Parts: sequence; C-alpha cells; structure tokens
Amino acid sequence: MSSFFAELRVADVVDILVVASLVYWILLVLKGTRAVRVLIGLLILVALYALSHLVGLYTVQWILEEVSIYLVLTMIVLFQEEIRLGLARVARPLVGSSSRRDALEVYQEIARASFRLADQGRGALVVVEREASLESLCEHASPLDAVLSEELLVALFQPGSPVHDGAVVVRGDRVVAASVFLPLARRQNLSRTLGTRHRAALGQTEDNDSMVVVVSEERRRVSLACQGQLYAVATPDELRLKVQELLSIEQVRRVEQSRADRGGVETTAPAPSRATSSPDEEGS
Repeated sequence: MSSFFAELRVADVVDILVVASLVYWILLVLKGTRAVRVLIGLLILVALYALSHLVGLYTVQWILEEVSIYLVLTMIVLFQEEIRLGLARVARPLVGSSSRRDALEVYQEIARASFRLADQGRGALVVVEREASLESLCEHASPLDAVLSEELLVALFQPGSPVHDGAVVVRGDRVVAASVFLPLARRQNLSRTLGTRHRAALGQTEDNDSMVVVVSEERRRVSLACQGQLYAVATPDELRLKVQELLSIEQVRRVEQSRADRGGVETTAPAPSRATSSPDEEGS
C-alpha cells in the first residue's frame, strides 16, 4: 500500500478527480428522467460482458464486443435531450439564467389563467418542464413557440380552439406544445373519484420533476400535481405559495444530499402538506 502511494503522481490524482466529477455530473443530468432506466440497462450489458469474459462465454462476448462499436452513437441518440440540458447547465454560469423570481412569475401567470378557466367551467392541463426534458411528450403534439401569458393559456383551452384537448407544455417562459397527451397514473390505490385529467397529472409527475396544474371542468377547482402527489388550491396566491413551498423543500433536500455526499451531517427537510382525495380533486 505504501508503494502505491509512493508511485502516485499529482497527475493521477487530478485524473481521478476529473473522472469522478464527470460521472457525478452525468448522474445529476440524468437524475429525475426516464433515461435513468436506459442507463441501468446499459450497465447490465457491461456487467454481462464482464461475466462472459470471466466464465468464458465466447459467443456472448463476441456479440457484445460487436454491439459496443455502436454504443457511443446509441448513447448520444438516447440521451440527446439530457446531453443538451447538461451542456446548457454547464454554460449557465457564463451566459446567465432566469432567476427563481422569474420562475415564480411564470407560475403566477399560469395560476391566474387556471382560475379564469375554472370560473368559465373549462378543463385544462398545464405541464411545467423543469430539469427533466419533456421533449418526448412534445414529439406527437402540436408544436408552439409563444411567450407564456394568461390570455394565451385561456385562449388555448377554449372549446373552439383546435388544440384545447390534452395538455400544454411550458418551458421557461414559453409555451412549446399543445394537444399533449399525458400518461395516466399506474398506481392502484388512487381514489375512484379522480377524473382523467387528475390521473394524467399524477402519471406525468410520477417519473420526473415536472409540475402540472389541473383545472377540473366539472368541479371548477384547481389542483397542483408534483412528485406523484396532488394538492388542492383555492386561490392563485395559494397556488403560487404551494409552488414556492415545494421548490424550497426541494432545495433543502438537495443541500442535505450534497452534504451527505461529502460526509456531512444530514438533516430532515419538512415534508409538504399532502392533499387527500377531496371534492377539489374530483371530476375530469
């Protein structure tokens, strides 16, 4: 062991730190996305290759060696959105980014539009993209590129609008897609009183970090879905405060996780108040 450290160069330490940083950065980029499952599949293939080399499964080893030639290209194709977001995240300190206040102003616009639609008896689903890319949802939807505003959202969900069915996706301060169809929640313990819109909102937020604002057409109520949980809100200000609460709790948990990764003392972040199945969540 002493000879190992004696032969260890400064360049070797730098090399290890750079590789560890790259792996950590890749995990941060993929965290909260469906690409994690694909990454696990790739790791299984790597483990299978090591096993085949160890026990002498020459045919399996040859097949995996041939497939590995295209592995880099496959990863670029599969993770293109995550790579794009990761590179944008690296460049963010240099070119600047939207502040948290800007994000809250976006939610405020959505809140005002949602309660206007609720007063009119119009159903709506507004998906807010965060770190996890929603590009796959937008592939078969109606593409848009419009600045988000209360008036735009209200107009999109009017019955005469050709894109009023489905959800809209908000990226930053722009509406990027309409007529988006969301996956329904797969859990078996959901209340039977939940309508299709609420099930779609829960299903969308189960696998990523997006937030979904739901307007019930029948009950004329507004709810917020996040991390597979549904929260009923009564006013635009209450919706804004709920979003602010969830973002603050998430920030605290990230700080705790960062401290835990560095060997620090981990504390427990307060859990957000959970809304139970109520008339606010019923209807479509």
